[in-house]
Amino acid sequence: MLLAVDIGNTNIVLGLFDKNRLTSKQRILANGSARVKVRGRVDAAIISSVVPRLTRMLSRKIEKKYRVKPVVVKWKNIDLKIALKNKVQIGVDRLVNAIAVKRIYGAPAVIIDFGTATTFCALDKNSRYMGGAITSGLAISRDVLHERTAKLPLIEIRKPKKAIGQDTVEAMRSGLFYGYVDMVEGMIKRFKAKLGRNAKVIATGGLSGIIASGTRKIDVVDQDLTLKGLNIIYTDKVRVKR
Repeated sequence: MLLAVDIGNTNIVLGLFDKNRLTSKQRILANGSARVKVRGRVDAAIISSVVPRLTRMLSRKIEKKYRVKPVVVKWKNIDLKIALKNKVQIGVDRLVNAIAVKRIYGAPAVIIDFGTATTFCALDKNSRYMGGAITSGLAISRDVLHERTAKLPLIEIRKPKKAIGQDTVEAMRSGLFYGYVDMVEGMIKRFKAKLGRNAKVIATGGLSGIIASGTRKIDVVDQDLTLKGLNIIYTDKVRVKR
C-alpha cells in the first residue's frame, strides 16, 4: 500500500494506493495542524511538495505514524524530458502532473492546474515538458476584490445564471467566472497554436470542475491527477530497482 502526498500552498491531499488503485483520499489544510487520517496499512510513501517547511514536518509525521521513510520527489526523480535550462525552478507538482498525463492521456497536451495559483503546462508531441504559464488562482482574485474594496462582499465561487448580473453579488460572480473562463480559453488557444490543434486539455485542482462547466475547451477533468502521477513515479522506481 502506497501513501501518496501532494503538498500545496493551501491544501495537502493524501491518497492511498493498492496496486495502482486509489482506495481512499484525505484533504487537509496546509497549516500543519491537521492529522493524517488515511485508513489502511501503509508500506511506502511518496511526497510532492511546493512548501519545504511542510515537507519536513509531514515526512516526520508519516515516519513516526507508519514506520516508513517517504520518498520526496525532485525533478531528477522524474522520467520526463524537460526542454528548460533551469530545471530546479520548476514546481515539482507540475512535473508530476505531466508524468500522469503522459502515461494516462498521451501527448501533445495542455495541463491546467486550478490551485492557489493557476498553472498551464505544455507537453509536445514527443512528451517533452516545454514550460508553461502561471497566473493567480480564482480564489485569490475573489479574495482581493473583497479585501481591497469597501463594499464588495466575499462571495462563493460558482457558475452564475447569466453573464449580466443584476445585483452586486451576481455581477461579481459573473465577472470572476466568465472572465476566468475566457482567460482559460484564450490561453488554451495560444498553447494549441504551438502544440497543435490535436493537443488534449486536461484540468485538475480544486476549481477545475467549476471552470470546466463553463467551457468546451477542456477535454478531461481529473481531480486525482497529481496523486496518480506520484503513484506512477513510485511504481517506476520500484520496477527499476527490481
